[in-house]
Amino acid sequence: MIGLDPHNKDLRLIGGGHSHIAVVKRFGMKPLPGARITLISSDTMTPYSGMLPGFIAGHYAFEDCHIDLRKLCQWAGVQFIRSEVMHIDPIKKHIICQDYPSLRYDVLSIDAGSRPALDSIKDADRYGCPVKPVKQFLEYWHRWLSGAESSNRLQRIVVVGGGAAGIEILLALRHKLAATTSIRAGFTLVSADSPILGTYNERMRHYFQRHLQMLGVRVICGHRVISADRHRLTLDDQSQLDCDFAAWAIHAGAQSWPAQSGLACDERGFIQVDRYLRSVSHPDIFAAGDCAAFTPHPLPKAGVYAVRQGPVLAKNLVAQLENRPLQTFKPQRLFLSLLTTGDRHAVASRGAFFANGKGVWHWKDFIDRRFMARFNPKPMPSATESGSDEPMRCGGCGAKIGSDILHDVLAQLNIRPRADVVSALGDDAAIIDLPVHTQWLQSVDFFRSFIDDPYLLGRIAAIHSLSDIYAMGGVPHSALVTAVIPHGDAAIVREKLLHLMQGVLSVLDRENTALIGGHSGEGPEMAVGLTVNGTLPLGAAFTKSGLKPGDCLILTKPIGSGVLVAANMAARCRGTWLDDALAIMQQSNRAAAEILRAFAVQGCTDVTGFGLLGHLQEMLLASRCSATLSLDAIPVMDGAQSCSAQGIKSTLYPHNRQAARCRHSSGNHPSHDLLFDPQTAGGLLAGVPAATTQACLQALREAGYSAAMVGEVNAADTEALIILM
Repeated sequence: MIGLDPHNKDLRLIGGGHSHIAVVKRFGMKPLPGARITLISSDTMTPYSGMLPGFIAGHYAFEDCHIDLRKLCQWAGVQFIRSEVMHIDPIKKHIICQDYPSLRYDVLSIDAGSRPALDSIKDADRYGCPVKPVKQFLEYWHRWLSGAESSNRLQRIVVVGGGAAGIEILLALRHKLAATTSIRAGFTLVSADSPILGTYNERMRHYFQRHLQMLGVRVICGHRVISADRHRLTLDDQSQLDCDFAAWAIHAGAQSWPAQSGLACDERGFIQVDRYLRSVSHPDIFAAGDCAAFTPHPLPKAGVYAVRQGPVLAKNLVAQLENRPLQTFKPQRLFLSLLTTGDRHAVASRGAFFANGKGVWHWKDFIDRRFMARFNPKPMPSATESGSDEPMRCGGCGAKIGSDILHDVLAQLNIRPRADVVSALGDDAAIIDLPVHTQWLQSVDFFRSFIDDPYLLGRIAAIHSLSDIYAMGGVPHSALVTAVIPHGDAAIVREKLLHLMQGVLSVLDRENTALIGGHSGEGPEMAVGLTVNGTLPLGAAFTKSGLKPGDCLILTKPIGSGVLVAANMAARCRGTWLDDALAIMQQSNRAAAEILRAFAVQGCTDVTGFGLLGHLQEMLLASRCSATLSLDAIPVMDGAQSCSAQGIKSTLYPHNRQAARCRHSSGNHPSHDLLFDPQTAGGLLAGVPAATTQACLQALREAGYSAAMVGEVNAADTEALIILM
């Protein structure tokens, strides 16, 4: 019997807010058997709002105040999908994403945050920048800074919003400019309310009123901004403010898609939830954080409530899946507020309590760092027994995926026919008419899943498999797919297979390659392989034996995917590193092969499982040459050297290193171990005539490749096949 832990329920989490990171952490500590849990977020790194002013002011590094969602999900065994949700269909229970296949759900939770309600100010979406989304604000601020540095005139900075967010952001911006730049700036705070910080105690309000006055900040209370221009804001009394930088920190606004999807929302568009954090209109949907409107009584849009909602939300999601009673969320009446003043100074209030000073800053810093440490777990969770009562799963042809699922998936795929494929897709084998004077190329690749995202896996598997055809100088013609899907609920198996095939087909269509058949089956984990066919005019092949002394070695993609994937599987890879690596893996080698042919290349291969050194060694043996390789010149993926230095290695690394025949002429190098790192969907390695190398490199770079000349081909050497410089 194959030991399978089938999934029979889909729990989807939309958004990486403070409540959802607590939910993910809970499932990492205590997995839920039988449930596939997915977090969907448009960003890999989610900011912790409590530390954002300190980050802007320069007191924290980016990593100090951002939670790595991909890394946290990998540790917790939660599927992570990087995409933006555009709409949900609560009738069909589907989630529609941008540039990603739709996702089904059994239970859904939404923690998508909020953003300033710019629709209340004419042209605010064109001029100035909202403080949320945080990533967008930081990019806008840094662009403005780089431009303002070259100006000698006084810069006019206006922050609109007299709440805690507006005041903290203004003071952080002011401190940053004074401490690290020569920019001269005047600051204005515009508050629709009078006084500022209307929900805080009197001592807190008075403190900040005096503090802003002491710093020379102009404060305008009781007036709203009604329109914006490039360098001017108009207030509701028709007075105008000149500005060079405007930040919107006004009252929270909701995203439009929940209401457009039919969820019950309040007059501002926030999802109405009951005391269980469950949608009042759809009991299989929950919401928390700023995107939710708590119907028992209104709650401020404050991060403290989102943090407190997390544990209750996690318990209720489990209870909903298991048909058990739900737990009531009981918001606290009073909570501690800690606001910063730009420098390492903070102010505290709770009810009538008030305190300020550097000691309060250190207190807040301790609380914030402790919170962040909770979501940067070090050890991997221990394996747990599934407790499944599933019957024995068959092997052989009895392990095929059911015909109803297979036919349903095929019906949803837009499979394009080819004129020279004369058989139907459902026939037992494909019949292909070959042109005369044409050689037929065939290659096969197959690997287990290295990422819990069937759509991305399908795309990368197709890119990887087609690379063998391009490395030979051929043109892909057709492909057969072998897909292995873990056993589970029929709807989950259907969606996994559909997403996997949609990923494969998205690449095959782009590469003008026909899907002509395949095979599917059950297995202990997801896996995919492609048998690819290609055509080639007689005598036009690139070969491994085509290198010649004097050729320059060009590599079209950076290396390091193996060590990054290994680090990710151990939850030790920074999410942004893996994002970049996945993007590189999805880059086709087609254009590179066309460019190499234009520059009279004869010797070529693709860099995959045996690593850069292993595949170069194959070429040198076939060509009866040797080579000198420059370690400094080899392009490397972000984070690969760091992971390698920590001792992280792919399981194929020792075999690749043992097979190497090379000699060092220098000491240890941070890229040395990456020479033996197995690559997935790696680049092409080619010998280019020296006279055309620079022109070839320029053409490759203009086509979007991080190409580099990494070495030279020499005459055969009896002492060393490869010399590392």
